[in-house]
Amino acid sequence: MAVSPARIPSIPCNGRDCSQLTVCEQDAQRANLELLLPEAVWPATRNLQDYALAYAEYYRGNLVFLNQGWDLLADLLHQAWRQGAYEVVARLASALAYPASGRRDLAEARHLLQLGVVASRRIRDRQRFASLLNRLGALTFISGNYQLGHRLWYTGLYHIEAAGPPPGLWEPLYSFAQVADILGNSAAAQHFIDTFYHTPHASENPDSLAVALFVRGLYARFMGDMQRAGADFSDCLRLLVPRLSCEPSSAARQLFLLVVQAELARTQGQYLQAQRSTEAALALAQACGDQYTFAILLIDQGVFACRMGWFDEVRRLIPHMRELESQLSFPNFARVNRVLEQRLLERGLLLPQTVSEETELLSAREREVLQFVAEGLSNREIAGRLVITTATVKKHLEHIYLRLDVHNRTAAVARARNLNIIP
Repeated sequence: MAVSPARIPSIPCNGRDCSQLTVCEQDAQRANLELLLPEAVWPATRNLQDYALAYAEYYRGNLVFLNQGWDLLADLLHQAWRQGAYEVVARLASALAYPASGRRDLAEARHLLQLGVVASRRIRDRQRFASLLNRLGALTFISGNYQLGHRLWYTGLYHIEAAGPPPGLWEPLYSFAQVADILGNSAAAQHFIDTFYHTPHASENPDSLAVALFVRGLYARFMGDMQRAGADFSDCLRLLVPRLSCEPSSAARQLFLLVVQAELARTQGQYLQAQRSTEAALALAQACGDQYTFAILLIDQGVFACRMGWFDEVRRLIPHMRELESQLSFPNFARVNRVLEQRLLERGLLLPQTVSEETELLSAREREVLQFVAEGLSNREIAGRLVITTATVKKHLEHIYLRLDVHNRTAAVARARNLNIIP
């Protein structure tokens, strides 16, 4: 049997190309993977790549184990790409698509999914191509590139429909928070539902229908139509609950069920039950390392409490939201925090000096980098001034673009000056 997450041994590659590891080092990596796999699924050839593929397949959808093995799997994916082993690239990228939105380095995660998209297209695996394109779109969207994210996501959806997906191809329970963000309004959610209802494979894909109903219900609640919202959440649960008795309950399914139960309780005025379900969902999302869903659930709780006039609850959440904002690069999260803080300030429930300033959108080092950009310095010149590498400068710039919701140096400087972040 596989060991529990608490006993997982470390299996880092330390950022090195796995093809450059010595035989002894590769043996050690393989031994670490072997500890995590039941003997029944050990690969016959016993090489490191085959063990990694077995690991990826066995723990498919298990965010805890995939996050633990991320570095090794990512390095082996790059190695397979250089070798032209596109089947391996596509399979590893499909496994890494699950934890991708929870990674701190979203640029690296996007790059891995891009390689998977290209690889699956080269081997003409249309279903995997569609699934990876859909996940890449979601990841691009939450990174702040909304237009491209929309385009990729809907293109993936189109290919999924055309390819005739088997059950679980898209597996939207892992991305219901992104789906809610991407669809953006009730009309789009209705179109999403209609799309799946009219496909010949609708009965094979109840999870997608459940997510679509959930999203439509969410927008109905936003508009104050509690009756419609309650009906959609109830229908969503009717699709999900019967499957619990005939298949294992994954962490994604448990998380989604808790969120739907919380929303249904809100529409029914059962606010204590809604808060309990939300707290349980937050704990599960955090335990799974799903940072994006955790952030979205925290935002939803704060916005709901604000609309209900529970400003003490909003004030309780603000420190947690500020801490999370300092760790993540989700542009919408910072905006919602500012709105909630302003609501508290207007009611005298938050001292002016405790309200986050716009300059907190960027760290001191990021403001320093941006000031040099404003002075016309190149990345190489900035690196020389700050005694850092040009790669580090690029990372700082990418984070600056995400925080300021811009896409180039000129726009970043203009936006920063408008916000008085730089002179």
